[in-house]
Amino acid sequence: MGAGPGGLCSAYVLTKAGTSALVVEKAPFVGGLARTIRRQTAHGEFRFDIGGHRWFTKNDELNDLFREVVGEELLWVDRVSRIYFDGRYVDYPLKVSNALAAIGPATAARAMADYAATRVRQRLSPAPIRSMEDAYVDQFGPTLYRLFFQRYSEKVWGLPCSEMSGDWVTQRSKGMSIATAVKDAIVPSRGKVVSLIDRFMYPRLGFGRLSERMAAAIVAGGNDVRLNAGVTRIHRTADRVTAIEVDASDGGAARLEADAFVSSIPLTMLVQIMEPAAPAEVIEAAKSLVFRNIITVNLMLRRPRVTPDTWLYVHDRNILFGRLHEPKNWSPAMVPGDAYTSIVAEYFCSFGDAIWQRSDDALVEQTVGHLADDLRFIARDEVIGGFCVRAPRAYPSYVLGYDRPLAVVKQFVSQFTNLQIIGRYGTFRYNNTDHSIETGLLAAKNILGEHHDLDRVNADREYHEVKRVPRVVSASA
Repeated sequence: MGAGPGGLCSAYVLTKAGTSALVVEKAPFVGGLARTIRRQTAHGEFRFDIGGHRWFTKNDELNDLFREVVGEELLWVDRVSRIYFDGRYVDYPLKVSNALAAIGPATAARAMADYAATRVRQRLSPAPIRSMEDAYVDQFGPTLYRLFFQRYSEKVWGLPCSEMSGDWVTQRSKGMSIATAVKDAIVPSRGKVVSLIDRFMYPRLGFGRLSERMAAAIVAGGNDVRLNAGVTRIHRTADRVTAIEVDASDGGAARLEADAFVSSIPLTMLVQIMEPAAPAEVIEAAKSLVFRNIITVNLMLRRPRVTPDTWLYVHDRNILFGRLHEPKNWSPAMVPGDAYTSIVAEYFCSFGDAIWQRSDDALVEQTVGHLADDLRFIARDEVIGGFCVRAPRAYPSYVLGYDRPLAVVKQFVSQFTNLQIIGRYGTFRYNNTDHSIETGLLAAKNILGEHHDLDRVNADREYHEVKRVPRVVSASA
């Protein structure tokens, strides 16, 4: 259920094993948030990813799978990611020495002092880390939190950091802090750090090619990917799912029976469409879990380049989009030729708020204004055209207390012996693409007779963009 990268990976692995598999997808395309959109113009074809998806992972098996699927389209891309704040630029992920240099000696001294004070307080009187604010202050101190994390985080989530759970910070920046950065620089005793952030793999024609090529391989292997087939009902008996109903091409509903089911549709929806209905407390818990939406504004430009960045995080509160990327910096094939480039600007929003209700034309004009007038990145007459893509329920929102209703929902789902939940939507977990694909891979392996705990995916304790390899000590050392 769901033709995002995770669901397609499950079917791809099963197809390779000679097992019958069917993918059903509500949308008329595969890839979900990781798809690539093509826009033909008089100048040629532009390609846009929704927000940009690069490939990096510590898992060699997943790297092998990615290379196998993408094949001859594989590129290696040098990553340049920065934070823009107060007219200055800082490397992202945050490099403490670079950040301290950017804010000047006085502010840097205050940042180090208040971080030291925070560590002393935590040692003398440990306080629980509950909110996102607690977690960032604990890792970086109050000054760096306010400068580099608060503004952007509140733009992303639409709530004060004090109202968001610290789980998100723990999951996204495991082990990162001023202390660990200094320790690694001075006493690098835990093994050589191999950064996964300086270069990444990417399909030449956009990240959506990963999903498109998996879908093609599934069909070529004798199985099927059925689009415009949204799941409307899930039938259950005792501890098993017996069948699902999906939209049929004739406007009716089709009943599909199977031995095993893998779901990457939103977990909140999954439990609300069961027959017989889930218990009232489960439905109530599901309704209390919320997602955050994104809108991407995609601009086509008659200009060779705008920035050197693969991503630029915009912390300025007067600029309403939160992040932008330049597809040409990922692959030259994303634009018609050397004289052209493009920009994808991401707006984070919720159903009913001012950004979500704004028209596409108004968002395009607003984005052009930010880039031309506020950032001075482009001239207005360089814009060839623009359009919006609205992506509802893009990010699970870790509002304080979300873990309690989530536990209720997952406990209910866990009783079904032939149902596995995968991916960001399916597990209500802020996974990267590699994590979502890993859950799909392991779900397929479970169906084939292995035993893997999908909850262990993305549960390691170290920062997800760092890998350590053992130091090799020479005989003469």
